Order: sequence, then structure tokens, then C-alpha cells
Amino acid sequence: MRASRRSRFVCGAVLMGAVAVTLGVLVPVETAGAASSSGAPGVTPTSITVGTISTQTGTLAANSSSVIYGERAYFDYINAQGGVNGRKIDYKYALDDGGNPTTFNQLADTLINQDHVFAVSGVATIFFSPNLFVQSGIPTYGYNVTDNWAGAANLFAAGGSTQYYEAGAAEFAYVARKTEAKPSIAMLAYGVAASSDACQAAENAMESAGYNVSYVDLKINYPGATVATDVQRMRQAGSNFVLSCMDVQGNVALARAIHQYGLKVTQLWLNGNDVPTLKANEDLMQGVYFATYHVPFTAPIRLYPGLTLYLQQMKKYEPNYIYNELAIQGWESAALFVQGVKAAGRDLTWANVIKQTNALTSFTAGGLTAPVDWAVGGHAGHAPPYCVAYIMAKGTQFVPVLNKGQNVFNCFRSSSTKANPVFPVPTGTPGPQ
Repeated sequence: MRASRRSRFVCGAVLMGAVAVTLGVLVPVETAGAASSSGAPGVTPTSITVGTISTQTGTLAANSSSVIYGERAYFDYINAQGGVNGRKIDYKYALDDGGNPTTFNQLADTLINQDHVFAVSGVATIFFSPNLFVQSGIPTYGYNVTDNWAGAANLFAAGGSTQYYEAGAAEFAYVARKTEAKPSIAMLAYGVAASSDACQAAENAMESAGYNVSYVDLKINYPGATVATDVQRMRQAGSNFVLSCMDVQGNVALARAIHQYGLKVTQLWLNGNDVPTLKANEDLMQGVYFATYHVPFTAPIRLYPGLTLYLQQMKKYEPNYIYNELAIQGWESAALFVQGVKAAGRDLTWANVIKQTNALTSFTAGGLTAPVDWAVGGHAGHAPPYCVAYIMAKGTQFVPVLNKGQNVFNCFRSSSTKANPVFPVPTGTPGPQ
């Protein structure tokens, strides 16, 4: 059983300027029923009210908007079975911050102090501010794109609440070694922490270990439309491997420039594992590698029942978002909340749900991710093993690569950039052991 897990890396960008406030409601708003005997907000004898905040509109929406669909599909699936301990999940409030940090804080206050939800689940925005959530003590779940999720016992990001960049550097260096005999590494990121921190850590670790880091630009303006100049400089520097910490828009622009200038380079993206994006850019994305932290969508379903369930229920409830790397984050977030509520039983309070969730030692979202030990490393994430699934764009699919046998995960016992994955994979990791 693994001790902890580092969360996946997500790249976004901050755009300055005013953004209109938009409120979105995903399900009809109804009057909440009387509180249950537990006295917890948002709880009745038959329902549990939850809400969420995400960026659904504006320039940054592509980085987070699909999370709510995976979350909603999971709640629909649970409700179809009668709910959790006899209570159905009332996914009543889904609010849009429009990509504005001030709006996010206002909406957080609204959910907690006016709507009186029991939990905030599926938060997806690069502007996540933990202050009000930590002060109130409300159970909070979501998609981790910054270090803001780390530390507090009531903040639960899918896959673990800490961005442990050193482990990522080891995972990225492994791809460089496996794909290039003499890696000459370039790194690209936007000039904001949500994007640049992962590449900065990788640069530091690889240079310290003696890798040839031939070109670095961690100050690209969003959305990366100017990367053509970077590609020309990469060619001049002799780069043959590029790690991109940009979002999918920047990555596609990168691939287009690489194609335009005829640069022979292996690409590793941290964002873009989305089938519609691949179909729209098939020629540009062929052979691109990705690091992902869930069972890939094309893994053998007979060996991964958690993937089978996800695909079945997404096809039923949210068919437009089945093969979406953000939607599966929402599914994982919802699954963690439900497991904590189930474990809380009759004592359905904020404190007990938080306590029960932090007692989970091997959470896999039903067999979709490598285990997260919330009791030890879920909020810290610095202990190995560190597990990642590598995939490559081939045709119109993302297929598992660099793995051994039929298990899609590579697990590292060390954060050293010289480390190799260990096999068999640690006990509890989905798939064949």
C-alpha cells in the first residue's frame, strides 16, 4: 500500500482585467427541506445539498469547465441507486466565477453563508482561495491546480492536495531518457505559478542531475500564440525533447509551430488528453506523449472495472464529456465526497465527514487512480511511490505507452531524476499486480 500520492500537474494562466459575473445553475433551484437531526447545514432526512464553483465562461474556461460534468454524472449514478445512506445528493448550486478571483471569493461566501450547502464539491478554477473554506471548516473537494489546496484537513483535491513538483521532475526525466538517446531538453510555460512551477522544478532537478537543458522559456504570454519564436530558438539550441507546462491551447499552438518549422522533437504535454481535441488536431498531435494520473481511457476495460463504470455512466449521463481529462477529475472528486459521507453514517456532520475521509488509506476513486493515503500523505504528498500513466496520441486515440505488461501505471520509489519505475506496481494500484 502506498504512503501518499502527489497530485497531477495542471497548467493555467491568469488574465488581468474585469470579467463579468455569471451564475450558472445546473439543476433546478428548490427550497431546501428541514435540517436533519444532526443539525448539519444542507442536510434533510432525504437529501444532502452540495454546491460548486468553477470557471465556466471566459478565456480560462477551457482549463476547468468540464470538471462539473464528471461530478454531476457521478452524483446521478449514486442517486439512481438510492443515494448515500438513504439520502440523495442535491447538486443544487453550480456557480461560475467567470475567471475572476474577486467573483470566486464572493461566490464562496454565498455558498457557505447564504445557500448553506453541506459541502463544496468539484471546485475547478485557478483562482481557488482557501481562506473562507478553511475558516468555516466545510468539507471541500475539487481539482488541484495550485499549492493552495495543501495543508488544511478539510481540503480534498482529486488525487491528493499537494503539488509535489520534485516527483514530477522524475517522471518527466524518465520519458526524456526513454525517447531520446541524448536528451536535449526544452521547457515552456506561461509566466504564472499555476503553469511555470512544474517546469521550474523540473529544470532545477534535471540541471542538478546533469541533464542537458538546452532551452527554457517560463514567461510565455497566455494563450501561447507566440511560441513560434520559441520553436525557432529551440532548433537553434539543438533541443530534441520539449516539456510543455502550458494548457491545451498553448500546446496545440506549440505543435503547429513545430510542424511549420520542421523541428524533429519529442513532445511531452501535461495537458491535452482530450479526444475531441485530438480529432480536431490529429496531424499535429501524432506521437505526442502525455503524463496522466488516472487509468487511461483506452486501457483494457476487462482489467479495470473502475474505468468500465466510468465509461458506462458518462455515456448515460454526460455523453459529450466521456473522454475528457477534466471530467474524470470531477468524477474522482465526487467519489471522494460520497465515500466520506458513506463512512460518516448517521453522524453526518462536517467534522465527521472530514474525519472519515482522512481515515481513507487507499482511495482509488473506485479503481481509476493509484491509491491515495489520506491518513498519511493526502495533504502532504512527499512520500513515494509516485505513480503516473504515460499515454501517446496515435490516430484518434491516446494509448498507454512505456508501461510493463498490462498495468498502465509506472510507479517510482524515488524523486530522483535518474530513477526508474518499479515493477510489480505497489499493492492496491489498479490493474494487474
